[in-house]
Amino acid sequence: MRNAEKIPQIHKTPFPHVIVKDFLDEQTLDLVTYALAGLEYDFDESDLFNYLSFGLTDVDHPVINILRDDLGDETWRAKVAERFGVKSLSKIDMSAYVYGLGSFLLPHDDQVEGRIIAYSLHLTDVEMTEKMGGALDLYEADETGVSKLVKSIIPEYNSLIMFEVSDKSWHQVNEVLEDIQRLTVTGWYHA
Repeated sequence: MRNAEKIPQIHKTPFPHVIVKDFLDEQTLDLVTYALAGLEYDFDESDLFNYLSFGLTDVDHPVINILRDDLGDETWRAKVAERFGVKSLSKIDMSAYVYGLGSFLLPHDDQVEGRIIAYSLHLTDVEMTEKMGGALDLYEADETGVSKLVKSIIPEYNSLIMFEVSDKSWHQVNEVLEDIQRLTVTGWYHA
């Protein structure tokens, strides 16, 4: 079950974002990582990204259903909406992603109709460091697009990162530089 019931103060720059530590309780965390390890991921590659993924939005599995409720039940969605100061959030979608050696996701802003808040639950049980790569990089954007990297967030086990989707929410997953499995459950809260 969800361990975190409070959302810390929102960081305003370079765009509204927050990190919720210890999101899941230990038992649920173990069940989720075990369930995700048993999936058959698809390799996805383009000039923008290189990773393994598996869509979870419509998967009917007892553990995935618990995770979907922990991330998207009405109570939590209301807390997320209130903390970010956005309209009510109606639903979530979610997928699992594995970034291995050489995997990356280049800068983009996540703007697709209906997406209000992006989230990423980090499930890599290795203590990641900057030299390993795989950080979530946040950019300061101007009218012409990405201007400069201003913050790197090293994925911390069982932390949930959320940010408001806008034309300013440029971010990337920098290239994984070591032989690790950077595992996340990522998706969006929709209007």
